Amino acid sequence: MDGNLELLKEAYRGKKIVPFIGAGLSTPFKIPTWTELIKNITDTYAKGKIESLLRSSVDWHLENYDYWGAIDQLKKYANLADQDIQKTIVKLIKEKRIQVEDVSLHNYSDLAKENFSLYLTTNYENLLYEHIKCDTVPILLKELDFSTQDMFDEKRICHLHGYTSNPGSIVLSRSSYESLYQNEKYGELLKAVTSSKYLLFMGFSFDDKFVSDLIKDYKEYFNGMHYILLNNPTQDRVRELRDEYGLITIPYDTSGSSHVAEIRRILNYLSENLSGYTSENIHEVESKADDLINSVALGAGLAHFKKNLKGNLFYKKLKLENVDESIIELSSIFYVASEEYIRALKKTGMSLEIIDALLGKVFTQYKVLFIDAYEKHGDSSAFVKVIHESLKKFDFGRYEKLFENNKSDENENRGFIHLLAEDEEMDVWWGKERFDEKPD
Repeated sequence: MDGNLELLKEAYRGKKIVPFIGAGLSTPFKIPTWTELIKNITDTYAKGKIESLLRSSVDWHLENYDYWGAIDQLKKYANLADQDIQKTIVKLIKEKRIQVEDVSLHNYSDLAKENFSLYLTTNYENLLYEHIKCDTVPILLKELDFSTQDMFDEKRICHLHGYTSNPGSIVLSRSSYESLYQNEKYGELLKAVTSSKYLLFMGFSFDDKFVSDLIKDYKEYFNGMHYILLNNPTQDRVRELRDEYGLITIPYDTSGSSHVAEIRRILNYLSENLSGYTSENIHEVESKADDLINSVALGAGLAHFKKNLKGNLFYKKLKLENVDESIIELSSIFYVASEEYIRALKKTGMSLEIIDALLGKVFTQYKVLFIDAYEKHGDSSAFVKVIHESLKKFDFGRYEKLFENNKSDENENRGFIHLLAEDEEMDVWWGKERFDEKPD
């Protein structure tokens, strides 16, 4: 079995997994896709003089997977409000949905058998609730008003983007989506969930640009690494998901099989032999799962980027050379990302000597580029940009294995040099200027 699947199984046994359900799991029930919903709405309202313009405009946005853009065109040319579209979506979902009596044809019955306490979903329909049979009714994540600790005391389902039983709750336009994610409470709830649990994404496809953008948007709210089930992904896609989205891929292959069958196989494997576990065993694997989570360097969250860094030495060195303000702002973001990454690495037990060796490689690269870039051209702003670009894909060299589970991302990489610039004893400058005395 795949090593990542073994880690996922260990986390499942420690009750550390939260399924995050996407539209793919509802396919057997003929729930309309976003494209199908928008085309149906367009058919309803594209009448008379606006028909040609509306159809061509909506089609163009759909071809580019810009669903919000298509919705915006419907609102603009058909003079529709969010409420009109929300009601139509609910009506279409109810009309198109079919009953599936054979439980072998979908995975919701498989999820019901597993030992999960919390389910998250971006789906509008209530299929999860119908099959999981929770004692509590589904709730919008943003409406939770009890402690996050209580979220896991019994089975419950949280819809992130609304549900059909309350049409007004459905998030469908760009403005409603942005409003949701600007809600501080919403972000804090997502962070709270992911601080102690792993998310397991199911029913998502990265062939759809909308879905990939959606998960990328979520990443800033997620602590640590999480998992995604994907059909036959390329190695490039697996690397992209880990580096860009913080997702560990659990692959499966539908050749001669089906999505439903392969997802069922994975779910069955997670719970395999669990019935033989005693309470003592369960406590042991919970501890192992906690150790696994604590071994992941979580990195910077939104709150960290609110720091005022104008008094920091690295910041003053950039100002000293009149580096462009936009570059200083980016450098500050990279500095925070790198600082939190190094702090988190230390918490995982990473050797200080190894961290020092890593920063030594960064310092050496800086010195080489000082000669090759700054001394040749004398442009401090351009020099900072060259350093950022060179560190973007940092080569860990022979230390690669040591950082396998906690590899830094591009922003953290580019912040390493500013960590060194923050150290008074390190000779890191952005030009020929020096302070006459220690800066205040």
